[in-house]
Amino acid sequence: MWSILPILLLFVLGFTLQRSKSFSEATIAGIKRIVSDLALPALLFQAFSTVEIESRYLLLVVTIFMVCLVMILLGKALAKPLGMSSPYFPLMMGGFEMGMLGYALFISVYGVEHLGKLALVDLGQVLFVFFVLMALLIKERDGVHNKGVLLRQFITSPVILAIFAGILVSLFAKNISHNPLFAALGEFIALLANLTVPLIAISIGYGIHIKKAGLAKAFKTILVRKFLLIILALLINHFLVDGLLGMSAIYRYAVLLMFLTPPPFIITIFMKAGDKENADYVDNTLSMDTLVSIILVMISTTLYI
Repeated sequence: MWSILPILLLFVLGFTLQRSKSFSEATIAGIKRIVSDLALPALLFQAFSTVEIESRYLLLVVTIFMVCLVMILLGKALAKPLGMSSPYFPLMMGGFEMGMLGYALFISVYGVEHLGKLALVDLGQVLFVFFVLMALLIKERDGVHNKGVLLRQFITSPVILAIFAGILVSLFAKNISHNPLFAALGEFIALLANLTVPLIAISIGYGIHIKKAGLAKAFKTILVRKFLLIILALLINHFLVDGLLGMSAIYRYAVLLMFLTPPPFIITIFMKAGDKENADYVDNTLSMDTLVSIILVMISTTLYI
């Protein structure tokens, strides 16, 4: 639990900077751009370049992908009974915010040496976010599927490029000679990756805005999402990770941590301009869920062994 305290203090620092007006929104936007375009891709390259790729592990990747899809379908089925009229409620059920939160929490608890394990667990939901969730978000925003926009977002995303580059390195690293040039490039990437956790933590802390209006809907969304996902995480760990695949304990820790994280922050990027009611609902939910996720991760690292 105490291993998360440093990153928690960074969140508090970011929130304090917001309250003190020391930084402007433009400054934080610039920091987020550095993270999304440089630091996070470097971290993901590191993670996926050390991933252990075995054909039997593809079952876990497919399972995670299907869980994300099923969660959206459950969201659609539960929306009316729960009185959730927002079209974004089902979309808030599927996917996980790993890049801007999950990796930072994982590193603080389990260390950077296990990033490859988390990368394997994360792969299924990355594919879901870019191929399914983004398509649904674009359809909700524009009223039609826009395959061109989706494809352009996918092939130009620094995150996706870093993941694929990392996977290629993990597959063919044995053919790369160890020389000073590659060592220097590796150190350069490591330095960039080291920026990720502090910059993410401060920017997320700065961006936490919880409004009283719509608080009940946000809380209901978080409660339903967390309840379903914790059950699914425990089932996957028991029957698949520990049972069928017989993977090491760090994989089930990674699964549970990922399932505790909030919905992807990318949802806010693809919302309709001027849709204040839904924007407030999504922002409120993501802000609250971020705080809840940090608390639950702290608890789970103590109790789930």
